[in-house]
Amino acid sequence: MITGILLCGGAVGPLQAGEFAYGVGYMGEHSDNIARVSTNEQSDWIHSLLAGFAYQERTIDVVARVLAQATYNDYQKNTFSDETLFDLNSSVVWTLSPQRSFWTVQDDYQQGLLNSTIPDTPANRTNLNVFSTGPDVYVRLAPVHTLAFGARVGDVYTGAANADNKRFNGLAGWQYQSSPTTTLSLNYQVLDVKFEDSTLNNDFTSQDVFFRVQFHPSRSQYILDLGATHINFDRGDDLRGTLARLSWLRELTPQSSFGASVSKEFSNTASDVLAATPATGPAGGEPSAPSGISRAVITGDVYETKGGTIFYTHRGSQVGVQFLAGRRKLDYETTPQDNKATNGRLQIDYFFSAASTATLFTEYTRTEYLDFIRRDTDQNSGLRFDYHITRAVSVGLEGSRTERRSTDSTMGFVDNRLLLTLLYSSGPLFTPLHRR
Repeated sequence: MITGILLCGGAVGPLQAGEFAYGVGYMGEHSDNIARVSTNEQSDWIHSLLAGFAYQERTIDVVARVLAQATYNDYQKNTFSDETLFDLNSSVVWTLSPQRSFWTVQDDYQQGLLNSTIPDTPANRTNLNVFSTGPDVYVRLAPVHTLAFGARVGDVYTGAANADNKRFNGLAGWQYQSSPTTTLSLNYQVLDVKFEDSTLNNDFTSQDVFFRVQFHPSRSQYILDLGATHINFDRGDDLRGTLARLSWLRELTPQSSFGASVSKEFSNTASDVLAATPATGPAGGEPSAPSGISRAVITGDVYETKGGTIFYTHRGSQVGVQFLAGRRKLDYETTPQDNKATNGRLQIDYFFSAASTATLFTEYTRTEYLDFIRRDTDQNSGLRFDYHITRAVSVGLEGSRTERRSTDSTMGFVDNRLLLTLLYSSGPLFTPLHRR
């Protein structure tokens, strides 16, 4: 919310009027193990039709970003039922009074996993929508002293997970700008969550008190949070714990950047989704690693998360590199899926010309479950070629292999896939997305 950005730091980069782009596409994907099972593998073709658009605006009054897409998947051999999927990633910040009051709307619609211990297939997915809106108000007491207040009301839809809930989030803080590059703040934040099915889920109220140091020298940004969390459940014992977060973002050159973060905190599914879609403007937006393609795990539970991430990105005239590595431990309050995971991703793009690109990628995740004896090692690697027939029309060919090795022999699998794409995009702002 409002604690992460300086009062005067709302607009980054030149102001620009609204930009709009749209696209459509066809994707044909063949899998030799569509259900990702250890025995009795079945092959199938997935024929996908895609359509979507993107919009962004950065003016004095509005900062907005919207990305929306609809995808229809037809399973040729009916191994899964045909489906229509929707993706929406959006945030809008209205300036009600310059440097004084703002109104933010965020909405993220995606498909999440029902169970993290079984493979990502249509049988293990359901729709997830997280909506949040509310005001931020700043009261300047002196040139370097500011009081900050914020509120959000939210609605979370979880489909078959049956963890729908209403949320209220409030925040109050005092900010002290000790220098042009350093801001100190003391913050109090409360989150109240009420589930529609309060028998299956446990309503709770979470309170955070933390001190923040935000240092923004040339081409870098550091944010350090230190504090405590108290969670009160309607049923059962309360939780208390440390809140500690450190993030560092460094622009090495105009073409490359590096970042690192470590944290220990309590969280939940909706809060993690919103954190991955920060508001664009003075009300939010902390440095973070580029997001991958992994799906959120939907749960009504509260969990403690501890871990860290580093990433590096570079985009040169002929070679692009994206690297991410991290380690995370999840400790759920009631769900028996506690785990420790180590993950990494490397992607190398080679630009033969302005029209053709080759991409080599590999992803690795090693997960050790703590509530039962099991260890999974997942690896997904592939090679992709893209060619622009015109500025708007492109074709692509990708081959990939996904493999899970598990101490539970019934959970291992190998899935080899071939993907063909034909895409149209009216501009670089939008490219149709592929989500396995």
